[in-house]
Amino acid sequence: MKRFSTRNLVTLSVLVALQVILTRFCSFNAWNVRIGLGFTALVIAGIFYGPVAAALVGGLGDFIGAVAFPTGPYFPGFTLTQVLMGAVFGLMLYQKHSSEPLFSKASDSDAASFSFKTGSASMILRIAVAVLINQCILSLLLNTFWISFVYGSSFTGLLATRAMQAAVTAPIQMIIIYVLSSVLKRADIRNVLAV
Repeated sequence: MKRFSTRNLVTLSVLVALQVILTRFCSFNAWNVRIGLGFTALVIAGIFYGPVAAALVGGLGDFIGAVAFPTGPYFPGFTLTQVLMGAVFGLMLYQKHSSEPLFSKASDSDAASFSFKTGSASMILRIAVAVLINQCILSLLLNTFWISFVYGSSFTGLLATRAMQAAVTAPIQMIIIYVLSSVLKRADIRNVLAV
């Protein structure tokens, strides 16, 4: 496993703080719906540092936010979901993979070998896959299950409300991530983020 420098750890700590602030203070919250920009810290960590760092930012950000600024009882399932969301963003958006083909065969002899693809179209595809996995599987299904488990509500009853949230949030997240990834390519920003 790659070691993080002190500068990288400080940058990741700032991203954890950013995730807490954006999730807890700059988002719309109802008891079973949250729409906000907290995902941007996970995206930045995923793009520059990979899935492990993004998962750490997600997990620590959720835990610190839940303990310091609770909106209900702490439940580790929500933290697990944030860890998985960070890992998905890291796996799909990590800069190391940006010069390899997405879902195209690496060689004709190995049909099971797939990797990532370059270009704007492939970046849009990687963003769409990451957001759809996070919104449809992790947020919609897994978090709905956690909410129904913690509060004793009907899973199917919650699913309709949260499906509308996912339908609204997914395209907005895709646009924000595409713009953010374009901005993060600038050399001056990469220097500030210790990349």
